[in-house]
Formats: sequence, C-alpha cells, structure tokens
Amino acid sequence: MTDHINLNNNTARASLPKYRQLEEDLRYKILLGHWKPGDQILTEKDLCEQYNVSRITVRKAITELENAGYLYRQSGKGTFVTEWQQDLPERPPLKSFTNEMYEQGKKAVTVEVELHVTGADRITADILNIPVGEKIIQLKRVRAVDGGGIIGYSINAFPFRSEFSIAPEDYYGSFYKYLEKFGIYFTSAIDYLEATLPPPGVAEKLNISPSDPVLKSVKISHSTDRLFTEYNICYYVGSEYRYYVKY
Repeated sequence: MTDHINLNNNTARASLPKYRQLEEDLRYKILLGHWKPGDQILTEKDLCEQYNVSRITVRKAITELENAGYLYRQSGKGTFVTEWQQDLPERPPLKSFTNEMYEQGKKAVTVEVELHVTGADRITADILNIPVGEKIIQLKRVRAVDGGGIIGYSINAFPFRSEFSIAPEDYYGSFYKYLEKFGIYFTSAIDYLEATLPPPGVAEKLNISPSDPVLKSVKISHSTDRLFTEYNICYYVGSEYRYYVKY
C-alpha cells in the first residue's frame, strides 16, 4: 500500500514523514479533548482507512505517542489514552517571546514578517474552534535578538477580525502586546516541545543547514474568557535557544 496523507496544507508540515504527520494529528485529538483519558482510540485498521496510510505508518505514529506518554496498549483490547494531564508540571504565566528574551537580558527583534488571510483547514479549524474555511490570519515571523543572530521562526494562526491589521509592519513588536489592545489576554495554554530537524523551508529562514537540530514548540493558547484561541508553531535554533522552567 502506498502512503498518502494530507492533514494540513502547511508546507513545513507537509515535508514531515507520514508517520510524524499522523502522530501530530492524533496528538491534537488528545490535546483538544476529542479523545479523553481512558478513551479507546480507533483501531489500526480504522486509522489506515481514515488516513489512507499503511499499517507500518500507523504503528510507528502510535509508538511515538506511547513513548511520549499519551497512549498505552492493552493486549487483546486496543489502544487507550493515558491520564497524561496528571503529569503536566505547573506552568508559569504565559510569556511572549519578547518578554522571555527580556528576562534573559536580551532585546527581541523581528527581522521579517509575512502575513496572509486565508481559510482555515480542518486541523487549524478544530484547534481554533471555528468552522472549516472561516477566515484566519497566518502570521510568519523570523525572530532574533538585538546585536545577535536569528533565534526562531514563528508561525501563528488566529481567527480573523475586522479590527485586526493586515499590514505586516504592524506585527514587528510583541504579538501578545498587540492583542492586548483589543482586550485579549492569554492565561492558559497546552504546549509541547520536541527536538527535531527543520523542514527545508524553515532551515532557510533560520539560516541553518537542514541537518542542524532545532527545538520545535507547538502551543495552543486560550484567552481569559476562552473565546479566542491562538495556534503557534515555533522552530528555535538549537545552538542559540534555551528553555527555562522554574519549579
């Protein structure tokens, strides 16, 4: 059977191996509560048919999610969602990249901005809790520190509102600060980090080789009233970025 999958039209995502694309889609179903702790997920056969991929691809994706602590298998019964939320550490208040760099004594700068108004695909619509095809803003930015090199390439997706600017020059500062002008404050998020290799297009933006490791952050943030959701993927240069957690 030939693998064929189209989970997202994002070019960076499309360059991932098929099992990684499937793994991300299944992970999102867990993070977003489509499958809750204790739920049995689809069988390997059903996943093969739904995503039109081989059994090898399905098994590899499930194994990755087992290793990450999201799934477990019961012999003769199937695959189930773990109590993954119990293992989450208490997180500090949400910070923008700008504030994070400030706390490290650095000044964050944006060196390139791309902005597109487009229709939400299936996965993005599920994450943002909006209908498929509804207008969203996709914001892509190359981030650096003043006097230093490029640190990250960030891709934000959030629901379109008529009051939001669609001029790229308005997004060179802190994104969170910009949204605060409209009374939008982020107070909760689900996120995960993983070490990986950058897709070719991302490597080009970061001025690194596709063989250089990056830290990939995937975050789904909710406003205080949970009426606004933002979806962010950021690739950080592995040799330049440090992630700090206080306990």
